[in-house]
Amino acid sequence: MTIELGFALHPKWVEREGREKFLAPLRSAGMSVLEFTLHPEGDEWEATRALVEECVAAGYRCHFHAPYQGAFNAEGFSAACREQVIARYSTPLDFAERMAERGGYTPALVIHGAHGVGTLASLSEDTRQFLLWVLERTRHVRVMLENLPPKTGFVRAGETYAQVVALVRAINHPRLHICWDFGHSVLQNLGLPDDDFLRAVRHVHIHDINAAREDHFPLMFGNVPWQEDLRALLQVGFTGAVVMEINGYRAQSVARLPERLVESFVAMRQVIRDA
Repeated sequence: MTIELGFALHPKWVEREGREKFLAPLRSAGMSVLEFTLHPEGDEWEATRALVEECVAAGYRCHFHAPYQGAFNAEGFSAACREQVIARYSTPLDFAERMAERGGYTPALVIHGAHGVGTLASLSEDTRQFLLWVLERTRHVRVMLENLPPKTGFVRAGETYAQVVALVRAINHPRLHICWDFGHSVLQNLGLPDDDFLRAVRHVHIHDINAAREDHFPLMFGNVPWQEDLRALLQVGFTGAVVMEINGYRAQSVARLPERLVESFVAMRQVIRDA
């Protein structure tokens, strides 16, 4: 697999201009794949599902982010909440599998570790057992455990590189890898990971952070050392997708947003070419 540049698409991005008119400048700048967050209990699930099906039918390789907001949390999976979590996640997992079969490819499925007010040990065990269930439930998707930023009042499994690597290495499954979110590392003040982490990365979320430490902006502030991060991955032979993950609501404040998105893809492509 080569390196793919992608964009995390949401129905609201394309409702004004239409899908292809919005995506055309990004494709010209190097974008080749898409990512969608699957949230079957949200108001926009039907619109998201329909857009994914359209994109797969149009030949796009579509990657996925498992739902993570609200009740979508693996806390308690190793204890009393297992059946509740299974019921909640079955719809998005089955949908991702159908799209993989329809498109004839192996998409990434990004997953957050469990969070709650319990101990890190219990939340890590919830996450481990949840990942094992996801891998058992699926046949096509490549599961990516993501490093997470802090969340006030909660403990989260996966806030450090060591936590993420430990979970992935303990399971040791050929379809389980790491999603490295560059911005999350900055919010955790982590710096560059070691080679053990880097070699397990098969999916990347890339975005910038403004002066107020709000994340998921185009690459325009210089507060995320994404060039250094990307070069470190390339040095260990990274292959996979580098997905620009933008918060559309926050990005409304960005002047010349379409141009900023294009400029970000051009910059990413240049770093990859120069490596």
